Amino acid sequence: MKKRLVALLTGTLIAVSVLSGCGGSGQSSSTAEPAPAQEEESSAPEAESAPEAENEPEAEAEPAAEEKSASTEEAVGGNYTIAVMVKDSSTPFWRYLVSGAQEAADELGVTVVEYAPMEAQSLDEQTKQVEDAIQAGVDAICIAPVDSDGIVPALEKANEAGIPVIAINTKANGAKIETFVGIDNEAAAENLAQYMVDELGNEGKVVIIEGNPAGQTSVDRVAGFTTILEKYEGIELTVSQPGYFKRDEAMTIMENLIQANPDIDAVLALNDEMALGAWQALDDAGMTDDVVISGFDGAVEGCNAILGGKLKASMDQDAIGTGYEGVKAAVEVLNGNTVDEWIKIGGTVVNGDNAQDYLDNFAAHGFSE
Repeated sequence: MKKRLVALLTGTLIAVSVLSGCGGSGQSSSTAEPAPAQEEESSAPEAESAPEAENEPEAEAEPAAEEKSASTEEAVGGNYTIAVMVKDSSTPFWRYLVSGAQEAADELGVTVVEYAPMEAQSLDEQTKQVEDAIQAGVDAICIAPVDSDGIVPALEKANEAGIPVIAINTKANGAKIETFVGIDNEAAAENLAQYMVDELGNEGKVVIIEGNPAGQTSVDRVAGFTTILEKYEGIELTVSQPGYFKRDEAMTIMENLIQANPDIDAVLALNDEMALGAWQALDDAGMTDDVVISGFDGAVEGCNAILGGKLKASMDQDAIGTGYEGVKAAVEVLNGNTVDEWIKIGGTVVNGDNAQDYLDNFAAHGFSE
């Protein structure tokens, strides 16, 4: 995909709904608050507040909902507001995706509003954020569903309100979706699994650390991995367990597996975060020389880990391109144009031969460490 220079993320808006009982908090709120910034992004400009629902006071500069439902001719040139909904507010992968969305917004003269649950992978929060975006009168929604089935009722409400929905990164298993922008997860997982099997010499005991089983992304990647592993008599899939795309959960899984059965030759993790969590557990046990690990993202930290010998490989998802193409597709739909049913991007195995190229590209887009 054509490489594009992403401007520093400005004006990104994060709407969060704190679930009752999550993280030890008993409060809930529909008021938009800035999500905590990552340490590496502490120099980014402060985010504005997200558009509020009609039953709450509106910010002075925010157009009323009825003003946002303008005709195509009126909206071209900056009046479209597009909600970009991701799965959490801090993981680097989603920061890359939002930056790509902002680049497209800057080029096309539209406004991007980011919504991210405070509790990562929270369906309840994401559902409420879809409802909030509808009430705020956004023109389109680009969403990476936390739960491909569970989010459908909320997306159907967007359909009823006449708001186009673009699925990004993860498919939704229902509602009217204008297009899906993302990698072919099953095919990519097959390619990555084949690479790892080759590294093992077609034999060994393998662990899969899954993501969120409710997300189609996780389902497809596990399917791709197992399709390849089952082809080899010398390969034994010993455990496949969900880590919910979280580093600490993956670390705990590996610690428990090492205690139960330390005979492990490879770990296939469904994202770089979990791959690095697994590596930490193996390193603490003095086993990193005996186990090869793969991630799935091709993120900055993952690429550095490949070059540093922690990971054997990862998979390029082109997070920046996903955000860019998602917003671009939303504008095309709003302008009355037809878009492809599936806009495919990414899909290249990242290894020691090309990891530096990906790091150079991230640096060109403003991401380094």
